[in-house]
Amino acid sequence: MSLLSLSHPRTATLIPILTCLVLGYLALCAALRFRGIKNLQRRMGFVDRASLQRMSNDEAQLILRHIIEREFPMVYELALQFALFKPRRTSQIQSIPSRGGHPSSICLLMPDPWPSACPRWSNWFRTLTDTKTPLSSSQTTRRFSLNPPSSDRALKAIARMNYLHSPYKAAGRISNEDFLYTLSVIVVEPIRFIRLYEWRPLTDMEVCALGTFWKAVGDAMGIEYGGHLARAGAWRDGIEFVEDVTAWAKSYELDAMRPADSNVQSSRQLLKMMIWHVPGFAKSFVEQAFFALMGDRVRDAFLFPEPSILASAVVYNALLLRRFILRYFCLPRFGPKTFFSPQDPKTGRVQHYYYLVHPYYVPVTLWSRYGPTSWLTRILGGIAPGDSDGMLPEGYLPEDIGPRNKMGKGTEEMARDVANLAGRNLGGCPFSFMREVWIVYVRLPVQEQ
Repeated sequence: MSLLSLSHPRTATLIPILTCLVLGYLALCAALRFRGIKNLQRRMGFVDRASLQRMSNDEAQLILRHIIEREFPMVYELALQFALFKPRRTSQIQSIPSRGGHPSSICLLMPDPWPSACPRWSNWFRTLTDTKTPLSSSQTTRRFSLNPPSSDRALKAIARMNYLHSPYKAAGRISNEDFLYTLSVIVVEPIRFIRLYEWRPLTDMEVCALGTFWKAVGDAMGIEYGGHLARAGAWRDGIEFVEDVTAWAKSYELDAMRPADSNVQSSRQLLKMMIWHVPGFAKSFVEQAFFALMGDRVRDAFLFPEPSILASAVVYNALLLRRFILRYFCLPRFGPKTFFSPQDPKTGRVQHYYYLVHPYYVPVTLWSRYGPTSWLTRILGGIAPGDSDGMLPEGYLPEDIGPRNKMGKGTEEMARDVANLAGRNLGGCPFSFMREVWIVYVRLPVQEQ
């Protein structure tokens, strides 16, 4: 019967057509897969390593935005979620007491405060929501990364972060090394995760952009690099900065990241948030998958158990399969993934379009409240927009971010910091002055000899 059906004239005609369609689709995927990064590189004019030395922070932000919104939105976000764990296991951070059950390491070292509207600081779900807000995007870093460095939104985000951190810095409760280590994981983890789990690694241009952008953020935070990073003051481009901060972070982890009981509870709560939408019957297995992705050092520092062989095999093979499918069988994203609303011209508020557990700052629309995603969220135990009061669907203001006792405060300090930052040309190249000094004081004397 099957042989007869295959020999039918209609079937014989259909098979070549389907074969051509499949081959044509695969050829289209191959032709378009690298189009985005090639066009961006051509438009920016960064054709070799030497050209990267002229990369400005404005250009770095555009490249970083392309990474987050178009190339690797899922894995970039996943990398930053895992990066949340690391700064909370260093010895200095362990010594900072929690307040009201809320670990100070989240609000101080991931340079992002938490929602002012939280009635209880121990509400972990709200913690991670606002860990997205002040820095930029992708949970901890979207708001900086998705706005030009000299824009009002970016400057206010940095100023608010600096205001919230200032009393802890002044009191010596958190060190320069702690801030530097937090900055390092924000730089290093996305590069590592994308190299291991995405359909391609980052190019030199993209790595340089991450180094350039976060070096400028570190400067705005007042982080000091001298005495910590090997080539401090002599970097010629963002790649050299990334290399130095990666090497320093590895050394720092050996001394500072030790197993301890002090933050075990907070780590469990953070893990609980990350797998909140996983059905109950699968949570245990997904936890094992997370343990596998953490790596030995982070897992041991948090006193998490070693994952099973089955979980490790499944998660790594699933990621390999995903990488293969994306590389050869999927068309590239044709439009950006939008995480935030434009700033409201009347109120100045900004809304979120994505959330993990509780829909803070998410607008209540017919689609967000009654669409398929909202019903799936409810089935898995989450809250859809409009289901609960206090989710601030009108959006947030930078001045309101932080603990309740800081809500609306610090506006004068922020205004002074914004004015100071605005005069520092944050959109320029953060390495240009270093190169000039290096040429004058290092290269010229050698040439004279």
